[in-house]
Amino acid sequence: MTTNFRLSAMALALSAAWPALAQQAPATPPPSEDESQRVVITASKRAEKQREVAGTVSVISGSDLERRGARDQEDFLKLAPGVQFNKGDVASNTITIRGIGTSTTNEGSGAQQGPTGQYLEDVPLASPQGKGTVYDPLTWDLDRVEVLRGPQGVLFGSGSLGGAVRYLFNKPNLSAFDASLKSEYAKVSEGAGAFSLYGMVNAPLQTGVLGIRAVAYDRRDPGYIDNLGTKHKDANDVRQTGGRVLLTAKPSNALTATLVASTQKTEQGDTFSVSPSPSRLEHTAPNDSRRSITTDFTSLTVDLDLGRHTLTSITGHWRNKGNSLIDDTELFGIFGLAVPQVYRPESRAARANSQELRIASKPGGIASYVLGAFYQSSKASYAGKQVEPTGTAGLIFAGAAALTDLTDLAITGGGTEKAVFADAEFNLGGGWSLGAGGRYYRTTTDSRQTGTQFGAPEPGALLTSSDSGFTPKLTAKYRFGDNQWYAVASKGYRYGGRNGPPTNDEYKSDSLWSYETGVRLNPVSAMQVDLSAFLLDWKDAQFTFFEVLAGGIPNSRIGNVGKARSSGFEAALRYRFNSALDVAGSLAYIDAQTRAPVRVRGLPAPVPAGSPMPGTPELQVALQANLRFAGPMGSQGRANATYTHVGDRVMFLGGNKPADAYDTLDLGVQFAKGAWTLAAGLTNATDERGVMSITGAPAGVGAFAQYFVQRPRTMTVSLRYDY
Repeated sequence: MTTNFRLSAMALALSAAWPALAQQAPATPPPSEDESQRVVITASKRAEKQREVAGTVSVISGSDLERRGARDQEDFLKLAPGVQFNKGDVASNTITIRGIGTSTTNEGSGAQQGPTGQYLEDVPLASPQGKGTVYDPLTWDLDRVEVLRGPQGVLFGSGSLGGAVRYLFNKPNLSAFDASLKSEYAKVSEGAGAFSLYGMVNAPLQTGVLGIRAVAYDRRDPGYIDNLGTKHKDANDVRQTGGRVLLTAKPSNALTATLVASTQKTEQGDTFSVSPSPSRLEHTAPNDSRRSITTDFTSLTVDLDLGRHTLTSITGHWRNKGNSLIDDTELFGIFGLAVPQVYRPESRAARANSQELRIASKPGGIASYVLGAFYQSSKASYAGKQVEPTGTAGLIFAGAAALTDLTDLAITGGGTEKAVFADAEFNLGGGWSLGAGGRYYRTTTDSRQTGTQFGAPEPGALLTSSDSGFTPKLTAKYRFGDNQWYAVASKGYRYGGRNGPPTNDEYKSDSLWSYETGVRLNPVSAMQVDLSAFLLDWKDAQFTFFEVLAGGIPNSRIGNVGKARSSGFEAALRYRFNSALDVAGSLAYIDAQTRAPVRVRGLPAPVPAGSPMPGTPELQVALQANLRFAGPMGSQGRANATYTHVGDRVMFLGGNKPADAYDTLDLGVQFAKGAWTLAAGLTNATDERGVMSITGAPAGVGAFAQYFVQRPRTMTVSLRYDY
């Protein structure tokens, strides 16, 4: 799709609702601060107040993220205690929750499913062949993000071992016309500047019955990393274009249907990694590592009010296509080969269809419950080469005629997941309630790899695997006044599968039990305190390692750690001094370790028991302050400050690539008057170079490392108009 066509499509999406101008009505005023604190969520697949859930759920509203100038996951996931964002290139980020992760980048984590689930409008963005769609949403016109900590296997299925992240869009307003337009300029310290444009139109096509909401954006992130090899300054710029249309129909009080159709294309000029030093924003490669990925998403949600119950059908489809040219020259140098360049052109595609049907009770009464069935089918394909134009490397590794195409592979695969689930809570009186739930599942996978590796043909055998099981959940709650104690025991799981040639060996489906208890306290009306402690017992944890084959060739494999365990506690506090000032703070302590030696072929000794799990700091802290004040010229002013601390981590199982602790300070201010809002922000105000993840040489092969560091100090200025 050409850029001109995409921009035309975005303009068409924005203009789709304008014929309804004749029905325009005054914009609905925003909720008051007090109303915004009574948060109702659907993490339990039925409406429930956030502070009454048995478990830990962080809710980050889209409006709050926009006020803070948050642009993506790097900016907002740090606000949720116990959640670690591991930065990568486009479509390669990973999220670790409470230490449940064995790799810090999608690029180096093999083809297994990720341990943290991502869901868009209740549709799982998951695939057994890797991470599926790595979704990094804009905060523009986002309703909220729900971060669910602890395994969510009962209600959300596979791939939510450590937890899940749910993204929910703003839905059409059927009674009022709204429109917004925002322009933004961003300038990076030691880097370039770029303009972005965002728009939204909401219109009731038939008041109370039919409404449309259209969103479009052209976001540009300035680059800040220089490629000394290509002499390309600020090479890692990003452009993200896309849009979505949401159509809601309510033909009767009992029936509501919402259709979502969205598309997003992200283009990256060069890698976000730097080397050999994390303190210098540069690297050296003869080619820019370019990436492009397009994600299309549709869903249809139908709710039928049956009186005491609601019947819900969710039909989902997503598809992504990606192309990249990755420069491997620096990495190949660890083998002592002085070659001019090694590059890797790749193309990937994945798609999935899913259907969920459930019936849920409405709030109130002795029992609250949900029953449902789920099915998902997914397909994925990959085609790529590793090219060394001189043929020198191929001659060394293959020991035959010079090879320019070191590898030339095509991989296809797929999988299915079928499940039935139930979850219920019973009010026993006197403030006590007990809950129980479970999910029975069956998964299948298949894959086939063809082509050549270092001149040797691949056998092309079809590899299949299947698994089934049951994941239970038990809860207890006790309410006393405005306070609550809870305890929950739950289990999560994810797909197993088979490695490719030469071994074709199977790796197991892994699962874990989570035990959590906590309290939610309101000691005074202006204060909320949340405390929780947890223990996660992980069995057969999947991890990626590199065995070194004959000739020194590293070969990526997926294996199982015998045992791993994560324990810790989290604390969060919010205090409202008055109508002008409120503060919040959170802290997470996590001790995540292997519980048995991990034997990795190619390493001289096993990784010992007690080794820290990668990508997880022992300590995380987040502090926030929000101030409302009277601004100049009759405007309403708001200022905010956010400080976060991420402790020391290791990035590879075995601890051979450590990363130091780092801090981040973000500042923001905005002035609103009438329909206009002027805002300015400064992220990473102290311009630290915190390391967020590391790739590079496989363990036991070399010390070469590529560092993904936090975005340098970035100033943003935006102007928004709301009609």
